[in-house]
Amino acid sequence: MTISFSAEQNGFAHESPSIVVVDCHLLSRSCLARIFRSEFHEFAVVEVETVHRYDTSMAGRQVSLVSLNIQGCAMTDMRVIECLAHLRQMLPDAPTVLLTQLDESTISDATISEVTRYGVRGYITASASIEIALAAVRLVMAGGVYFPRSVPTDCANAAPAQVENIFALQPLPALNGMATDLPASTGRTDVAFTERERQVLATLLRGLSNKVIASELNLSQNTVKSHVSHIMRKLHATNRTEAVVLSQYNGPATA
Repeated sequence: MTISFSAEQNGFAHESPSIVVVDCHLLSRSCLARIFRSEFHEFAVVEVETVHRYDTSMAGRQVSLVSLNIQGCAMTDMRVIECLAHLRQMLPDAPTVLLTQLDESTISDATISEVTRYGVRGYITASASIEIALAAVRLVMAGGVYFPRSVPTDCANAAPAQVENIFALQPLPALNGMATDLPASTGRTDVAFTERERQVLATLLRGLSNKVIASELNLSQNTVKSHVSHIMRKLHATNRTEAVVLSQYNGPATA
């Protein structure tokens, strides 16, 4: 994988914060850049083909996010690591989100631990909806992380890996430890949760299954399912992933 910068952007001044889209394929790069321009009006969107021929005229630009399409490459592939290292050197403070064709079940904790060393704060798979992808991008830009997970199939009573069983994000401090409460909201509108629903939502943010949540909170699994359903309804989410993502953008209030 080779990477060089092109100077395509949306006409903003040099001082404007930027989103950098890195993709060697013109069509997918242009499509994603167009979506970002539509959704993030206050940002200049810079389209990038490769990183090794970085346009020095962009030096000093405030970059709020780098989106790097690694296609079907493994995250720890030497070419990907070289790209990440180069980005880290050029843009040490910019969080990176990887776009990948890989399935969540093939991405291990060890892999995530490795790429986070290079500023990666999330990945989005080709199977994600545009709503989830944009919510994940907003979360990363707000200082969070987005690392989807599939339920291990060898766990007792675990369901097959489906979108309803994917648990996703942890707030940034959880990279070095388990989250014990809800992260600070960057939210839009307040959602009224009961205290127990807040506790259940906090465990969802930690990626716990219903069985483990039930044990930790001393509840039955049916009660946990009921709380999860209520949380999803209040957030207007259609699955657990959306509930976790959307919770980042709604200020949780106690009912």
